[in-house]
Amino acid sequence: MLQYPDQQTVVDDLGDKFLRAFVQAVDAARADLTAFEQFKPEWFVNFSKRFVANFIHERMWDSMTRQVADHPDVTVVDDEPTRQIHYGTNYVVRFKRHASNLRIETFPTGGALAFWTNQAALPGLELVTLAMGYIWDTDLGEIGDAIMSFRDGKNKPVWSVTLKSRGGEAATEITWEPIDPQLPQLDLSEVAEERDEGTTDQP
Repeated sequence: MLQYPDQQTVVDDLGDKFLRAFVQAVDAARADLTAFEQFKPEWFVNFSKRFVANFIHERMWDSMTRQVADHPDVTVVDDEPTRQIHYGTNYVVRFKRHASNLRIETFPTGGALAFWTNQAALPGLELVTLAMGYIWDTDLGEIGDAIMSFRDGKNKPVWSVTLKSRGGEAATEITWEPIDPQLPQLDLSEVAEERDEGTTDQP
């Protein structure tokens, strides 16, 4: 029977080590953004939204790739304009900022749109593309929770979960909580958000 992978299956497949590295990468990017703002607040206030998004992407990418460099199941693809992480043979991850309504942004190329169109498949034979990133608080200009979403189309989340490390920095276990995948009414404050975070998608 053709089906989508569920949250628990994906969390179990990726494992605590990989997901812990991801949560720590989001935490590191959050700390780096704060440090950057405190370093030159007079510069920071005039940075474009795209610049800030790119900075966050770079810090997340650097932290994550360093942490998983020796992971036996991970292959890192860093071939601009494409940046993605392969986990085993079934999962491909791209880092994406998520708006509060769970939207992500990408240039609408054929390759990018195809990437986010997951199709139901026989268990074990699927190629699952995941958006992993953070929820962006537009009003505060802050990085919120680490989030992972599975989509059937760029703005059609099938499910989304927030991820946290239990026990802080010394955590060895990841906990997750589902959030409503139904998109709310259009939030005009997010219409003008940047199109992508640090990279364009493959044409």
